[in-house]
Amino acid sequence: MKKYLIIILVIVFCQVSAHSQFLKNTSFALGLSTSQILGNNPAGKPIVPTSDADPAVIGGGLFGAQPGIDFRVTIPIDKELRWRIPIGLDYQFFSAKERVPNGKNLEVRLRHSLTNVSPYVGVSYVLQNLEMIKAKTYASLEARASFINNINYEREYDYLNSNDLDTTFHQITKSNATRYGGLMRVGVESYLFYPIQINASVGLSVMNLLGRDNARHELLTPTNFMEVKESFIWNLNFSIMFQYTF
Repeated sequence: MKKYLIIILVIVFCQVSAHSQFLKNTSFALGLSTSQILGNNPAGKPIVPTSDADPAVIGGGLFGAQPGIDFRVTIPIDKELRWRIPIGLDYQFFSAKERVPNGKNLEVRLRHSLTNVSPYVGVSYVLQNLEMIKAKTYASLEARASFINNINYEREYDYLNSNDLDTTFHQITKSNATRYGGLMRVGVESYLFYPIQINASVGLSVMNLLGRDNARHELLTPTNFMEVKESFIWNLNFSIMFQYTF
């Protein structure tokens, strides 16, 4: 499925590029992205409950902004250069680490990680063209796929008085998954120095609008202990990129 979706994106890119007079005014951008889980989803809860207020589930431990690398091609489709097609790939890295003391001589270390390969295509509109300061503001709506893979969950038992007893267990995790969602973003493009621009944006996304599987349970937790369904995952997305326009 991932292979076919990427092929479709390449075909769309080639068709729109040909219509845009051999990439004239097309922008290529590469930079850093972050994704932060919002709300009460178990993926953003501790792997092991730390208080009575925490739910009795194995959480994802994915606190705060998770890093990624974003590559984007933005192609104008009208004479005024206001309507544009963004096509890109956001490669996100999710990781969590926790320490759980167990008595005076034992510490349990938990590690959970996964990656999300997220190709996307959408439509963007330039809200303001601020020619005096060589900047633009824009809004975008994107359709996204999420290919969840490289899922890893480890438990390390660290005996403080004897290194010989230290043990690491690789726990059985959930299978890889594919989901479909969308993202709404607003951003600004401004010249850093000619011909390089800075493209910064913030957005709100839902990762699993389509394709949820209640039999697999939650999408971004390592195990399905005490889980009953797959909840929506809302994210706050941010990106800052270096951009070149032909």
